[in-house]
Amino acid sequence: MGDSARFTDVLYNSFQLFVLELPPAGGAGAYPITLEIARFAAPAVTFYALVEALRLVFAAEAERLRARRARGHVVICGDGPMATSLSRQLRLSGNRVVHVADSRSDPPDRGRRQPLWVLGDARNPDVLRAAGVAHASALYACTEDSATNTAIALAAGRRQRGERPLAVYAQVEDPELCLALQARHLGTIEPPAIRLDFFNADDLAARHLLAKDPIIPPLDRPPRFLVVGATTFGRAIIVELARQWRVLAPAAMWRVEVSVVDDAATQLVDELTFRYPFLSKSCDLTPYDENLLAVLAEEGTPEPPDRVFICLEDEQLALKTALIADRLWRGGPGTVIVRQDQLATLQSAFDGARDERLFDEVSGTLRLFGVVDAACDPTMIRDDLGERLARVIHESYLIARQRRGDGFDETPAMVPWQRLPDRLKSENRAQAADIGRKLRAIDCVLAPRVAAGGEHTLTTTEVTRLATMEHERWLRARLREGWRFAEERDDERMLHPAIRRWADLPESLRTVNADAIRELPAMLADSGFRIVRMREGS
Repeated sequence: MGDSARFTDVLYNSFQLFVLELPPAGGAGAYPITLEIARFAAPAVTFYALVEALRLVFAAEAERLRARRARGHVVICGDGPMATSLSRQLRLSGNRVVHVADSRSDPPDRGRRQPLWVLGDARNPDVLRAAGVAHASALYACTEDSATNTAIALAAGRRQRGERPLAVYAQVEDPELCLALQARHLGTIEPPAIRLDFFNADDLAARHLLAKDPIIPPLDRPPRFLVVGATTFGRAIIVELARQWRVLAPAAMWRVEVSVVDDAATQLVDELTFRYPFLSKSCDLTPYDENLLAVLAEEGTPEPPDRVFICLEDEQLALKTALIADRLWRGGPGTVIVRQDQLATLQSAFDGARDERLFDEVSGTLRLFGVVDAACDPTMIRDDLGERLARVIHESYLIARQRRGDGFDETPAMVPWQRLPDRLKSENRAQAADIGRKLRAIDCVLAPRVAAGGEHTLTTTEVTRLATMEHERWLRARLREGWRFAEERDDERMLHPAIRRWADLPESLRTVNADAIRELPAMLADSGFRIVRMREGS
């Protein structure tokens, strides 16, 4: 090698100085090839690790900057199954998603458009600003803790003013807490900075299930259903069955028959019929305070149901019950519906392709229903309380007009909600949003219907006052749009006989407003709320 330093020694010493900041190792000499590789590998790996760390830091900062500059995107907060499924469905529908979580967990569908990630606590307004919430179209708070989701919604409300309205949807696990938070938000007088709603996954999943697979009424008898389990999902199924039947067959000669099986079935039926008064008008609820197998073994058990909903929280117990209760397999394909979360992926083992099936499909009767995936329907989540109340307001209007002899399609408003013009839908939404202001005017607020007592009955004076307030609100909105008074209504020319002060309205038009106010308690009760007076003697 000679007295001069070898080229490899010079190169190695340069690595040492640049990477490890060490003085050159003395004593150059010939080394075995393995040692030559090893002494170069150590500083090379260190250099690579440094470059990779810098790359990750810059990549994270670049992604954070892209998220902050995003426009019209959707922000999802959380890292559980709900957040992951919702992110996937939103991206499939073409939305840009920014995901806020404590740690990053990229979904397996890497072939699709991936979300941007912002790591941090979504309850921190600075973290939400980094996610571009100021320019987002919607935010979904779906961590596994209801209090955290509520705090995230509060933090989202602190964003800068002047941007597009932000829709915030916060997941709440407890259905009664969900109702209470909805009542408090609906009762606000001043319009908030955000459009806020709270949702419960089991409630959404029940609505999704019956929307996709609605009741098909038999021609010669009432439809029969069996609900097993007094769980949140079981409760929601019963309520949605009654709602759908009320709309589907309001003039039917019979009511839908629902048998409820659970150790606390009688208590459940009592609670639900109190909370939702329309249940007793639409359903015949029969409780069985036993487990399902005991009920099926008894004489005089209910007639074979058209559909069975096994709603037990214990997924393994629910699946076992469905597999051993052979008397339930006679309703036809998909008639035994089993609530599942983690085990929902087993469905293909029962009814997948022939080379994928592991079990007998029981003639296709068994259907495993994944609650999380069903609840993550963005369209269903966006159908918030205000939207649902707007539909109920319109349904009440149709019923009241029919009682006075008016028929469908006689006016643009005398049509089902699906056919209602957008302008009239907006009117109903504005009326629903004004409920809190009206109730405050008579010292009342909304509360969930979870216990007896305390419900306020509107007096004649209060009905007149609220009807006057509603007409004044409606009149201001119509005048802003350019409507004018005319004796005959003409929607195309924006003419209406009610474009005048309350004192100048004819009695027939005053009655329309008063009837709508009288329907308000029943309308709110159908959604699980009641009117409560704040101060006695007011």
